[in-house]
Order: sequence, then C-alpha cells, then structure tokens
Amino acid sequence: MTQAALEQIYQALGEEGLKKARWQEKMRVWGMLAQVAGVALFALVMLPTGWAAALRSALGGNGPFGALLVVLVLMALQSLFTLPLAWYFDYRVEQLLGTNRQTLSGWLLDQLKQGLINTLLFGLFFWAVYLVFRTWPSAWLPALAGVVALLMLGLYLVQPLMLRAQFKAEPLEDEALNERLQRVFERAGFAYGGVRVLRAGEKTAKGNAALVPRGGRFEVVVFDTLLEEIGPEGLEVVVAHELGHRAHKDWPWMLGLYGLLFVAGIALAHAALAWTAGRWGLAGAGDPATLPLLLLVLNLWLLVAQVAMNAFMRGREFAADRYALELVPNLQAFERTFVTLARQNLSDPEPPAWIEFWLHNHPSIARRLKAAVRYSRSRCGS
Repeated sequence: MTQAALEQIYQALGEEGLKKARWQEKMRVWGMLAQVAGVALFALVMLPTGWAAALRSALGGNGPFGALLVVLVLMALQSLFTLPLAWYFDYRVEQLLGTNRQTLSGWLLDQLKQGLINTLLFGLFFWAVYLVFRTWPSAWLPALAGVVALLMLGLYLVQPLMLRAQFKAEPLEDEALNERLQRVFERAGFAYGGVRVLRAGEKTAKGNAALVPRGGRFEVVVFDTLLEEIGPEGLEVVVAHELGHRAHKDWPWMLGLYGLLFVAGIALAHAALAWTAGRWGLAGAGDPATLPLLLLVLNLWLLVAQVAMNAFMRGREFAADRYALELVPNLQAFERTFVTLARQNLSDPEPPAWIEFWLHNHPSIARRLKAAVRYSRSRCGS
C-alpha cells in the first residue's frame, strides 16, 4: 500500500514537479546560508564603521527608552538591508516554482505587516535582554531565562495575529463538515473553536492547515487551496493529526526546547558582546548598539542548533500521525491527503538524508507513509 501511495505522489508531481521539488530544497539551503551572510554583512557595515555607536548616541541609547529606540531602529534597518534576499528566496523562488499568485506590491505589504509584528515582539525581547545585561552584569543568566520564557509565550500567542495579517479568513459554511469536525474534537476531548477558511489561494497554490488558540478553545484554520482538494475525510485526518500535537503537549515542549536554544545562543553572544567594549565606540554587553553582532551570533548558533529542534519535532510528527490514525482510522484518506500535500507544496517524498536531518522538522513523506502502514497493520493484528 505504501508503494502504491508513493507511486501516486510521483505521478502527481510528474517529472517537472519532482525537479522543482528538489530545486526548492536546494533553495532552502541557499536561503538559510544567504540569510546568515546578510546578517553578517549588516554587522560589518554597522559596527567597524562606528555607525551603530553613532546611532546609539543620536537616539540617547544610554537610557532605557533610548535603548528601546536603538534596538527597534537597528532591527528595522536590518530588515531593509536584507529585503533583497527575502524578495529572491521568498517571492522570486515561489514565482519560478509556479506556486506564487501574489503581486509584488501585495508581497511587500505582507512583508511590512509581518515585519512590524516581528520587530515589535523581538524588539521588546532584545531590549529586555540589554536591560538584563546592564542591571545584572555578573548574574544575568537567571533573568535572561525569564525574558526568553516571555518571548516563547509571545510567539505562541501571536500565531493567530500573524495568520490574520497575511490571509483573509471566513467561517466554514459547510455545516455537515463543521459537525463532523466537532465530533473529532469531542472524541479527542478538546473544546471545538470552529473552522476558519483562509483565502490563501489569492496568494499561493500551496496548501496548509493548523490549530490556533482562540480563548479556551482551538480553532481550525485551513487554506482554501487544501480544503478544495482533500475533502471532508482528508480534513478529518489533518485535524486529528494537529489534535495529536495538542494531546501530546508538543507546543510547550517545542517552545521549551527553542527557549533553551535561545538562552544558549544569547549566552554565547554575551562573550562576543563583552569583547566589543572599547572597540568601534561600543561599551560592551549592555550596549544596544551591539545588536547586529548579537543577531549574527544568534543566527549562526541557530543554524547549527536547529538540528536538535528538528530531530525532536520529527519524532513528535510520527507520534501525531499515530494519534490521528487512532482517532480517525482511515489509512486511505491519510495516504490521499499526502498525495495532495506533496503535489501542492512540491515536496520531494524521499529527500536526501542530510537535507532531512538538517532542514526538515517533519519526516519525509515516504517514511511517514511507511510508519502509518506499519501502525495500522499492528492495530489490526496483521
């Protein structure tokens, strides 16, 4: 059965689609490396020239409010500096893949909206980091852990805002499907928050779905592109998988691990920031003008440390798949959904092992299908 599903995926992709899928993987690698290179170039432009120190002096960065201004301005400048990279690896690559349906002006507007949210959230975070370095120069680690914990909570709560900033949403009008999904939630023991259909088809040909917090409930958000093709049975499987993540408390675990990696990365950066004292007009770890260097060290660290995060998440994806097949024991719908997702998202079903190890927080489609078949057979006792 697994081989038949894989053959359907390869047939759905076709030779051209498979080439695009493999090229997309290469672009992901180059995109990540280009991002780090862009951050490094920004640090070289701002720090040795003394421009960052001059900006700090002009904005009164020695005081708390001035430090916040310095952090926000530097983050905005870096976003502008790296915008050409974002244009190519986000907008242009999607155009070449044939999945982009958005105009350049629309994409730029989305970048602005998401950039404002990210700048505010991470700007407040890095500002708090510098206040910690200033206030407790020799005992900053415990306070830093608390600041990172607040950032993780902010990242969790901002999910719905990010989706609504990018896509228009409307309630699901299919009452029969609504009732069907509500029964899935009831079997899982979760409060049903309804379904919102994201009009993603105006911007992309790709498909996706997720659960987002809404008060004390969870709301299903699904791309219209995906809903059109997988049907009620497929959406049941997707929702059951996402409920598996909630049942296993994967979000708290993931944010906890990400938080630990963040603490470790900033701890590494602290030594580099302290080294800048007396250089380029900078005053060391508590100087917000050192932000370009902090961002560079953090990006380099996360480029390596993401291997641990991805390995953890791949294991959780297998567990969520098993949960989905327990809650909705429909292996055929499970397999059909993967055929659709692979075609829409141009996913290589069997990527190189090193790509999966380094970049993927989901196991390959081939491995997930094989695991699903094994699990279904074990449940049937065959």
